[in-house]
Amino acid sequence: MLNITLAQINPTVGDIEGNVRKILDVLKEVNGTTHVVVFPELAISGYMPDDLLLRIDFLEECTKAIGRLREESNRLSPLIVVGSPYHDGDTYNSLFLIHRGEIKGIYSKHFLPNYSVFDEKRYFNSGREDLLISLNGYYVGFSICEDIWHPDGVERRLALKGAQLIININASPYYRGKYEFKESFVKARAQDNICYVAYLNMAGAHEELVFDGRSFIVDPEGKIIFRAKAFEEDVSTVTLDLDKVKKRRLIDLRLRDGGMGGRCEDIREIRVEKVKGTFEPKVEPSPEGTEELYTALVTGTKEYVLKNGFRKVVVGLSGGIDSSLTACIVTDALGKENVTGVYMPSRFSSSEGFEDARTLAENLGIYFHTLSIDHIFESYLDEFKRELGDLPFDTADENLQARIRANILFYMSNKFDWLVIATSNKSESAVGYTTIYGDMAGGFAPLKDVYKTEVYELAKYRNELGKVIPERVFQKPPSAELRPNQTDQDTLPPYPLLDEILKYYIEEGLSFKEIVSRGIDEETVRKVLKMIRRSEYKRRQAPVGIKVTPRAFGKDWRMPIVNRFPF
Repeated sequence: MLNITLAQINPTVGDIEGNVRKILDVLKEVNGTTHVVVFPELAISGYMPDDLLLRIDFLEECTKAIGRLREESNRLSPLIVVGSPYHDGDTYNSLFLIHRGEIKGIYSKHFLPNYSVFDEKRYFNSGREDLLISLNGYYVGFSICEDIWHPDGVERRLALKGAQLIININASPYYRGKYEFKESFVKARAQDNICYVAYLNMAGAHEELVFDGRSFIVDPEGKIIFRAKAFEEDVSTVTLDLDKVKKRRLIDLRLRDGGMGGRCEDIREIRVEKVKGTFEPKVEPSPEGTEELYTALVTGTKEYVLKNGFRKVVVGLSGGIDSSLTACIVTDALGKENVTGVYMPSRFSSSEGFEDARTLAENLGIYFHTLSIDHIFESYLDEFKRELGDLPFDTADENLQARIRANILFYMSNKFDWLVIATSNKSESAVGYTTIYGDMAGGFAPLKDVYKTEVYELAKYRNELGKVIPERVFQKPPSAELRPNQTDQDTLPPYPLLDEILKYYIEEGLSFKEIVSRGIDEETVRKVLKMIRRSEYKRRQAPVGIKVTPRAFGKDWRMPIVNRFPF
């Protein structure tokens, strides 16, 4: 029997001292009850440090942190498995085995992801050597994140050398639908290699990345026998019967032809003294669908605000669906006492908008202020008229109102040290239906990667938890209320159709002709793709927001602003 502790922690990028303290707290808590304690990928530095990895002083501090753990391990019984940057002539994304004052092994990640939000080849060199140990007589192998995505890679070699347990440490970012896929292929690795696989993920968030936790262990039959909590820290110890692997391999000889036998004589042996207790595995529930998405948004918002040293936020409320959902997210993330909603009417604002914004604030229990912008707007118009003469009312006058509102929010931000929360969603950002330096502006955008149709789904879900958004918000046509009788559909296709086109183009990478071939009107597709193209310069200046789809605007989307390639 082997006791393994999966420490699904939430490190902070650059807080090396704080991360080490968190690791030591876990180790002291489980000392004497487990043979091995496993921490996530780059747990020492936090994921992802980006260009901090190009600073030698940062790498030296990571090395010192490993040294501190090595010293502390003299007073601890378990084998420690921890991820950290490792600089040894070149820089590697590595995993350290530490026990009783010694570094017992170092494994460096073989497969470096360089797609989507990942730039690991910019910072790291690939490892070449496998790492397999004998831990109290059981063969345990190690890999890091992307390594396990390759079916004939590291895990296969480890199994052929006799590994009964493979420990894979991760900082795997969330997006909708990814967890189910991860479960399926890790199950396949365990079944194909007739071994246990312990998949440890990080919790928390860093900037646009959310780490959903949900670490799990799969047995040799492909069954999930343990799952940690979703989207939060969780330290759990599980007792594994690794003799089950030997029994399975006696009757399932698929690994024999690969030369499994006789490969373990020179493997380093590590003995951990007898531990107390056996621990039955738990399988925590895994949220799905809209619940999962909402939890990811709340987690990402909370982490971004608090890790940047803020405690309170301010959000502009209009009585519309986007600002209502945004207010719910930040309230659930930070607590009602830390959220202020500001309603800023102009001559075009409806009485219904005010009533719905006030009712929402009352239901949530957040602070609520009304600051009219009409006199400020009028002073702008008077000044322009004096200098430029009479000009017709157009988009410039509409956007001026949005920018006045942004000025008010940022004044309050500067005055009270509140973070401004933007309310724009992915559909609006995609086609530029958001005002740069206006409603698009903010320090953080929870809905940045959420389509408009999903905004309604999320708002309905939040009301199922407790009705806070007035029903009228769901019924009235979306409107910026910047001119009389304005609705979004005056210039945009219906949102279900718009979102369908956007998903085809952004996430599936379909061309203009391919989208039209799906039965969508040619002129509508052309109009939408032109709007996407024209809005690129805006998106480049947008605030950071949470990635929840396979392809988000941000690191995930790197289209040139100057671009004459036909869409």
